[in-house]
Amino acid sequence: MSAPENGRVYPNWGTIRRLPNQLTEGEIALLRFLDENLPKEWLLFAQPFVNGTRPDIVAFRPGIGAMIYEVKDWRLSAYSWHRTTKGLTLHVSDARGTYLVKNPVRQVAHYKEKIIGLLVPGIGEKIDDNAHAFGVIKTGVYFHRETTDAAKRFFFLAGKESVPVIGHDALVSGKIKLVVPDVGLSRSKYWDESWDNELLFWLRPPRHVAEQAEPLKLSEEQTKHATPAPGHHRLRGAAGSGKTLVLAYRAARLASEGKRVLILTYNITLWHYIHDAIRRAPFVFDWERITAVHFHGFCKDILNHFGVHWPEGEKEEVFQREVVAAVLKAIEGKQHELWDAVLIDEGQDYCVEWYRMLRHFLTDREEVLLVCDAMQNIYGRDNSWTDRPMKDVAFRGPWGELRRSYRLPNEVAVLARRFGELFGLDQRTRVEDAQTELEFRPHVVWCEIEDRRLEEWLWRAFTRLKKEGEHASDMVFLLPNHEIGMRCARHFEKQGISVNHVFEIDGPRSTKRHKVAFWNQDSRLKMCTVHSFKGWECANVVLYIGASPQSESRRNDMLVYTAITRTRGNLIVLNANTRYREFGESLPCRWE
Repeated sequence: MSAPENGRVYPNWGTIRRLPNQLTEGEIALLRFLDENLPKEWLLFAQPFVNGTRPDIVAFRPGIGAMIYEVKDWRLSAYSWHRTTKGLTLHVSDARGTYLVKNPVRQVAHYKEKIIGLLVPGIGEKIDDNAHAFGVIKTGVYFHRETTDAAKRFFFLAGKESVPVIGHDALVSGKIKLVVPDVGLSRSKYWDESWDNELLFWLRPPRHVAEQAEPLKLSEEQTKHATPAPGHHRLRGAAGSGKTLVLAYRAARLASEGKRVLILTYNITLWHYIHDAIRRAPFVFDWERITAVHFHGFCKDILNHFGVHWPEGEKEEVFQREVVAAVLKAIEGKQHELWDAVLIDEGQDYCVEWYRMLRHFLTDREEVLLVCDAMQNIYGRDNSWTDRPMKDVAFRGPWGELRRSYRLPNEVAVLARRFGELFGLDQRTRVEDAQTELEFRPHVVWCEIEDRRLEEWLWRAFTRLKKEGEHASDMVFLLPNHEIGMRCARHFEKQGISVNHVFEIDGPRSTKRHKVAFWNQDSRLKMCTVHSFKGWECANVVLYIGASPQSESRRNDMLVYTAITRTRGNLIVLNANTRYREFGESLPCRWE
């Protein structure tokens, strides 16, 4: 029986039949069943391009939530569970022998985590507040060549009794609720209607048209570096010089020319900022041509696609080398996604191994733009590979440079320049000129404080800014770590002040959700680490400098520099570190 052409399947059935990568027999069977049996309000997506990943099938009901499916045309008799030092792992046996494969339940869970932790972070925040909201996005695995009982029995052997698996015998009209548990709901008390358009944006990326409000305009200097060109290019710029805007403009222009673009950051919180900048670009393009993600998220997407486990070991070694080796091994001899251009923001945070790996994801066009600010090298990376000739490093010619700041007030630009000179930071990206037009004279205040009175001083800074007419949404408090940050966030929340923060001391998963949900358009007071705020900006910055070991003073210098260059207006520094006391003596200690 042919599937009905009712317009709620994307792409439509006619297009599906012409896709270069044909759907599997199992994918077609499940999609057809859903199309024939779900109420008309449900929308269906076959292999949607979700910012660099492709779930097999997604069913979405606005106002209720979504169901994400991984589809396997497996004969489970060829698969077995093995107990290893890494826990229970899944293996397959064929003519080549027995080897490790990715658990499909984990694969589909990765898609869910990407949606709730990155693309629609409001869902993740809701889950953090109320665990019952976890079910608004559900997952399932469909085994086309097995019965439901056989599939469940297979996972029961692995000690997993509640795994959402179904077989081909579930695809009958009387069992639709088994396949889509939320089919009978008319609404969900946990779903926010604002998420409807957010999720649809990713499931069915629209054609972007130039927006009228606040269009992205570049200076002549910036436009020169925003012009696409094949080859590997380097751009270094001072704080506030518009490096990220150049990257966003270049990405949109490439997409408008029909090119596929991969944008990579190091900082997960910077993702929203870049996406918003691209929205303002004066070009028409298909959003599906642009993938924007932080580096580690990109690697996770690749490993998940090829069913490869994330490497284990010491964090720094895993990030620098083990992940690279795993990705290269995963794509070896296999077809994988390629991009016409790879644009790398925060290039000073990258190592040469990452750059070399990314070259494997380029088409013959080989366009790379690496954007850096050496004065913000807060992770202490060896950046020598960006300057000297090395094997497999294709940068040629001089660096492009942006020395004029279009964001920093002149008072802060002078302060940042003096700080960098005094503490010996790399002067190649110093601010030479600030051309920010402000309707007010910004205030710079430096206060020496005691650690034990931190909350009191933060509250003073908050009330001072409020008295001057500043809104909480235009303030960010930059704090040294998650423990101190959580303590301060709780202090403000007890005073009835809502806080949007990145802090979590109970586990990494919710920390990630907090980071991604952190963005400038949020109406709440913001609290953040300097690391997570790198690349961002705010009208009012309140910085707390805590005491740090002498061995970390060099890195701390870069953190302080990075923090003070985040403001577009007022800057209040609360210092408890003796290293910077003399520097602060020349600055006002009260609001003037």
